[in-house]
Amino acid sequence: MVAAELGDKSLIYYTAPSNYKGNVYNSEKTWYYATREAVEYYLNPYNFLDSTYVFMFESQFYKDYHIKEGVEKILAGTFMANKNCPGSSKNYSDVLLEAAALYNVSPYMLAARLKQEQGSKGTSALISGSYAGYEGYYNYFNVQASGKTNEAVITNGLKCAKGELSKCAGNDWSSPYKSIIGGAKFIYKEYVGINDTYNVKGQMTNYLQKFDPYGPRLGGHQYMQNIQAPYTEAKSTYNSYSSFSNYKNFNYVFYIPIYSGGPNTSNTNCNTNSGTSTSIKLGDLNNDGSIDSVDLLRIRQHLIGTNRLSGANLTAADINKDGTVDSVDLLRLRQHLIGTNKIS
Repeated sequence: MVAAELGDKSLIYYTAPSNYKGNVYNSEKTWYYATREAVEYYLNPYNFLDSTYVFMFESQFYKDYHIKEGVEKILAGTFMANKNCPGSSKNYSDVLLEAAALYNVSPYMLAARLKQEQGSKGTSALISGSYAGYEGYYNYFNVQASGKTNEAVITNGLKCAKGELSKCAGNDWSSPYKSIIGGAKFIYKEYVGINDTYNVKGQMTNYLQKFDPYGPRLGGHQYMQNIQAPYTEAKSTYNSYSSFSNYKNFNYVFYIPIYSGGPNTSNTNCNTNSGTSTSIKLGDLNNDGSIDSVDLLRIRQHLIGTNRLSGANLTAADINKDGTVDSVDLLRLRQHLIGTNKIS
């Protein structure tokens, strides 16, 4: 377990199940310390390897299939949808695309994060421009906005917007436009851009920005305190992608951590029981003649240890036939289901 479970690093919203909520964190009783059970659930990648929530592991670098229509689909229903971004002559979606191009980050990630941080109505004092002592300043991404009271959160966030915090030196976010452009630069500089693309030592996904499993402090360099944020942002991103008829043909890049000692590293005997003559179809884990979402669920249950496979079903789960049922087989089954890499 990483240090993210300790102290202020992992919080959870008051609407979460009671077993995920520890002591009350703030005076308004809207945030709680996340329990160990909550941290273990949200930390485990195997709980989110489905067509929707896998996007918490998507690379956040800019891609050519990130377009304005997709950004607007994420912003739909919010105060930013098809609206002008003050401080510019552009709509919010155009500003997000501009920021994405400037700093090589995904505009879909930026849009999902704005939606996560500001909600649908955009009533936070951090973006009102009228908070006493910080009139005319905005912090759309809630950069450095943390504290145990609403006042502390707002003050710290607006200090950052005004350039009064060490990590925010030089900031002058005196309009929503400047805040979004500057916030995107911060996300790139402090998270997405500090990585080795091939060895994946940085924080170029929503998941990695929350849990920081590669950093020297193990969980110490986090963008968000909300332990559910990657989960929520992933759903917004998926909803945008899936609205396009050809979204399954996009060349996605996912970085999914594999933890030493986790269920993915168990050595499983994949031999069938002697004396059986079962016909085995790779990927058909319940032997019903088809490969579908039920099989995906069964391999996930096997990997997290809640419902172990055995015999012919276990053999069918070893899709790449390397003698071990692991995350690679889960990925192959997913690829089959979305049509990008069919199982022969």
